Amino acid sequence: MLELTDELRFYFYNGKTNMRGGYRRLCETIRTEMKADPENASNVYVFMNRRCTIVRMLHYERGFYVLYEKRPSSGRFRKPVFDSKTGRYKISYADLICLTEGLTRTEIHMPERPSEDFSE
Repeated sequence: MLELTDELRFYFYNGKTNMRGGYRRLCETIRTEMKADPENASNVYVFMNRRCTIVRMLHYERGFYVLYEKRPSSGRFRKPVFDSKTGRYKISYADLICLTEGLTRTEIHMPERPSEDFSE
């Protein structure tokens, strides 16, 4: 079954990627540039082309490589937020959904409700 869930770890590659290559080229990028194992089934590797018009996700499931690709009919994707503490792009499953659906994620903070005394 083809499935991406929030239980997986998502790694966004920010370097230059030749999107004309297939899964083998992406696997080589994961090994050499990201210093990771593309056959780790817990990880999904996310790539975006320079013009931000193509997103590819590579995942290894039960002995098979799965390559997801998404292209908007118009417009571009937005890159995830860079985390200066870790030196990486911060990406979660929710961020991935926002990225591929063209949504902008913002933090919503509810104001603290003052305690009211209803006794008379």
